[in-house]
Amino acid sequence: MKKYIWAIVIVVLVIIGGVYYGTKKSTPAKSLNLGLISILSGEYAAVGENFRNGSVLAQEQYNAAHPDAPITMIIEDDGFSGGKAVSAYQKLVNVDKIDALINVSTASIDAIYDSVTKLGIPVAQGGEQGRVPTDDNVFGIYPDSIASERDYGAYMKSKGFTQMTLVYTNIDAMIRFVAAFKEGFQGKTTDIIIDSAETDFRTHALKATSGNPAAVGIFMFPQQGAQFMKEFLKIVKNKPTIFFDTSFISGYPDYQRIMGDLNVLNGSIVGGMKLDDTQAYKDAYKARYGTDAPFLSDIGYDSFNLLVQTYSPDKATWVANMKNANFQGVSGQIKFGSTGNRLPETQMKVIKGGKIVNL
Repeated sequence: MKKYIWAIVIVVLVIIGGVYYGTKKSTPAKSLNLGLISILSGEYAAVGENFRNGSVLAQEQYNAAHPDAPITMIIEDDGFSGGKAVSAYQKLVNVDKIDALINVSTASIDAIYDSVTKLGIPVAQGGEQGRVPTDDNVFGIYPDSIASERDYGAYMKSKGFTQMTLVYTNIDAMIRFVAAFKEGFQGKTTDIIIDSAETDFRTHALKATSGNPAAVGIFMFPQQGAQFMKEFLKIVKNKPTIFFDTSFISGYPDYQRIMGDLNVLNGSIVGGMKLDDTQAYKDAYKARYGTDAPFLSDIGYDSFNLLVQTYSPDKATWVANMKNANFQGVSGQIKFGSTGNRLPETQMKVIKGGKIVNL
């Protein structure tokens, strides 16, 4: 029985591999070494494992279709730690001699950014960069959060809100997100800024209820955001409209684990990206792993394909090819702006029945 199941998996891999690689103009003529640094331990390990699994599926499909020049992918764990990321990166570059890198976390890219841009190898980056993106060799394959945050702000304005209380973590990325949101919102805001090491949220929750705001926006790492919301909902008397930025989607399991029944958040608005996976990808993922394709697995899959489809033996040309990439990935259209961030298509969502659904 097990042999039969794996036979089906192999057939699916070959067929789907033909779908995505059969129309390519060229493929690497030699075996490549790709490095992948993901979050495989710690509180965000589930997200990193999803991403890793998508990349591995893409690798297996490619190698099944190109047995004469298979691609090796060396996988390392950063544990969402800059220190571990540096060690992993040095091993990949100095020992494994990688040709290109797939990276997931903000902690990693911030820690290795200076080194990786100096080296000049192509980088497919899954998570947000902590610093302002520039025209370099790092390409953010998750749709551009800054452009989307402006759209989220404009959406809240279109709903008739003129004032909001914004609660956010005091880190560069979140500060940029909030600034972009304000550009789109153009209304009055009361800002509550929380240190990233904070663990007691009662005082902040009390501040957020002050003035009985009509709307409260949450721009926080999931675990902190869930802890804040737990305290906030205990205190607030007249529940406002709650807005979560897109980090809520990746952190949904944390909110559910910490808060329990998320029906308490019904009616809350969630900023989101339009990432509609193809049915072929969903089928291939389920055949390979036995579960439905989870959040970020498609981004891992498209990260691998981006590097392969734009390959050149000359790394400067390879990077230039990435800048000009324009193809249909399993998560949607892959095309980049001037600073190497994927152009987004926003899609607002709402929490209904404790689940995230499209508006």
